Amino acid sequence: MFTSSKLGDVAARSILDAIKQGTWLPGDMLPSQRDLADQLGISRPPLREAISVLVALGFLRSHPGKGVFVVSAAPQGEAASAAVPQARPEDVFQLRLALEPFVVGLVAQSIDAEELMQLRLTVLDMREALDANDTSAAVEADILFHRQLVGFSRNPVFKQVMEQASEAIGHARDIMLARPQEMRAALAEKETILRAIKAHDSAAASAAMQQHIINAGERLGIPIRGA
Repeated sequence: MFTSSKLGDVAARSILDAIKQGTWLPGDMLPSQRDLADQLGISRPPLREAISVLVALGFLRSHPGKGVFVVSAAPQGEAASAAVPQARPEDVFQLRLALEPFVVGLVAQSIDAEELMQLRLTVLDMREALDANDTSAAVEADILFHRQLVGFSRNPVFKQVMEQASEAIGHARDIMLARPQEMRAALAEKETILRAIKAHDSAAASAAMQQHIINAGERLGIPIRGA
């Protein structure tokens, strides 16, 4: 139901528990990301991931320039908690290869200034984490970048599909943690994707994402049929 990131999962559960306990009621605005990260004892990348997931599940709503607000203490629809049985990493990467290049093409056409800033901050978080040799934070930012793009597509079906694949994506995360030397290549590829999005070049963004997923599969030793 929650994220593929361990820290993001803990943060999402903590926020949801607080909502269910009445700490924040429907209509209330959450504290700033800095304050909330301090309260939860985590960095901002996993917090952003947790918020993105809770927005996708219908617990929260983000209003650019205003803040994040509580919508409900119950998820929107039973499908929110559904899971894909026995999803293998190679199955998930094949799904990503089919879905994410299309998604990023849509995002490049429709992204607004606030969303672009969020993507830039996530890539910056990833770069700073790598510079600090904090592989775990870099991986959290890596995963968040992809979740943000799916969210910015404004298509709830895309978000639901990616959430259902979270367990297998988590397996890939564990592999990335064991191979920190390969994260620099992933960062460079994300920067290429970001430049194409900033230029509103859908074709270039889609091509860059397709190559990124193929390269990621190769780095992780995950075969991708159709690549």
